[in-house]
Amino acid sequence: MSTFEDLPLGPETVAALAAEGMEVPTPFQAAAIPVIARGKDLMGRAGPGSGALVAYGAPLIDRLEGGAGAPACLVLCSGARQAAELARSFALLCDGSGLRAAALAPHWNLPERADFLFVPADRFSALYDGTVPVDRVRTVVVHDGDGVVKSVPRDHLEALLTGLPSDCQRVFCGLPFGPDLLSIARRFTSRAVTVPPGDSVPRNRSGKAARKRDLHFTVVEGDRAESVLALTADLLSDTVRHVLLYATTADQAADLGDYLAVHGYHAGPPGDETVPVWLCPAEEEAEARAALDALADPDQVATVSCTVPSGAHAATARHGGSGGPAWALPAVRELGHLRQIAAEAGLKLKRVRPDRPARVSNALDQLADRLHEAARAPEATPYYLVVESLLDRFAAAEVAAAALLLLDRGSDRSAVARTAGKSPEIPESWVRLFVSAGKRDEIGPRELLGALTSESGVAGKRVGRIDVRESHSLIEVYESDAGKVIKALNGTTLGGRSLRVDYDRAKDRRPRDRRPQGKPGGGPSRSGLPRPPFRRGASGTSGRGKPPPRRTGRS
Repeated sequence: MSTFEDLPLGPETVAALAAEGMEVPTPFQAAAIPVIARGKDLMGRAGPGSGALVAYGAPLIDRLEGGAGAPACLVLCSGARQAAELARSFALLCDGSGLRAAALAPHWNLPERADFLFVPADRFSALYDGTVPVDRVRTVVVHDGDGVVKSVPRDHLEALLTGLPSDCQRVFCGLPFGPDLLSIARRFTSRAVTVPPGDSVPRNRSGKAARKRDLHFTVVEGDRAESVLALTADLLSDTVRHVLLYATTADQAADLGDYLAVHGYHAGPPGDETVPVWLCPAEEEAEARAALDALADPDQVATVSCTVPSGAHAATARHGGSGGPAWALPAVRELGHLRQIAAEAGLKLKRVRPDRPARVSNALDQLADRLHEAARAPEATPYYLVVESLLDRFAAAEVAAAALLLLDRGSDRSAVARTAGKSPEIPESWVRLFVSAGKRDEIGPRELLGALTSESGVAGKRVGRIDVRESHSLIEVYESDAGKVIKALNGTTLGGRSLRVDYDRAKDRRPRDRRPQGKPGGGPSRSGLPRPPFRRGASGTSGRGKPPPRRTGRS
């Protein structure tokens, strides 16, 4: 397929894509759009950089009917930031169709009435608590599926997919397409088409695998244009005479040209010897390759993909032939896609990092090596998506501090360090409370404990000995809970009697002081903490040797 016009898309959708500078589909888009346009389920091994949003969004604009005041398509995302970015991008494509896209995030007006609703993991509950109606949903898309699976409780995700209509189209996208995502996708799809299928390693004219070349890359962490400028300046300073920059669209190429010209690096088309920088949009890659091959000394030209190539064939056309150093500038979220297409194109990735600081110790140097190794691992991508969702709520420093806390809690050495040198904690003091109900009211320890815990909210494990006598009862509680228990139980009704609860002030039962004391015999209480002395058979309930008068209070 050479253009979007060759795909099963309506003319309005093709025009909307062209207005955004998209005229040539990526390999994933060319393979996925016909499948989704037919209403088939799809499992796409694709991540950021592959054009997944357009791959499922463009055919759904033509296929789904909107205007019902409820979502026709749900797109599940790992974080609010991702959901908002996707919704903003997709809203531009929906402009001429009369459909509306929104994110279930702050600053979106009535998102639950949009035709395409992008739902972050932290708002997933809105899909089953009645906030978002799902009875009109005809397609559900799991975008960056591994991140969604790790961010949403599995039973919640399965409950949503189970409750959708049987004819609801299901699209799962992810890179890597992990085992958890694969398990759910297989369970909730019917005859799903997997894209891309099989081996797509490019071959040269002799039928052999393309010659391996080094593809250097550095991760873009801020402004991409600034990263392009810095790399261009480094390459031109002492390595090559020209830098060939590959852009996604003609608009991006023009913007880069203007940005570089401001800094003194003038740009022109490939082969122009009068300028140091050559610019090439994606649709002109074949012409740029021909101009590069026609040069007498192509090794003096560095090729740079300002974004990740759309597929293996694009990577081969840009960097697989003769020429100077080959570079790519991916964002963190595009690393999975870059690794996949590099493997298919026979390119050997070499990551170039900023200079590391001077070594502080051997242990820290080993830790840095382990972190670099973990960052290169394919399975790190879902964790990045989790971190991205956390950054919607917390600052980066807070997320890093929480990660260090979890690491510290899991370290036995740290656990020993936390307990070493600490003096034993002083046990909390017990006090006794007087309760104006006893055996004659047909009340036992179980009834008293139930009333105490239910009315005051104090846990049963914080209640000590309960001594039920003929006309009253005595209960041991922690000193810090005593006021709460007295306030909660005073005036309540138990066994048909209004209770009066207060500190037990009988002289022969009053605690000698506020310090923790052991019970007679030195044995611990059932909670393991010492108890105050408790003498059986002591008479009197109010300090005057006679039971208190009955009171009629609130019930």
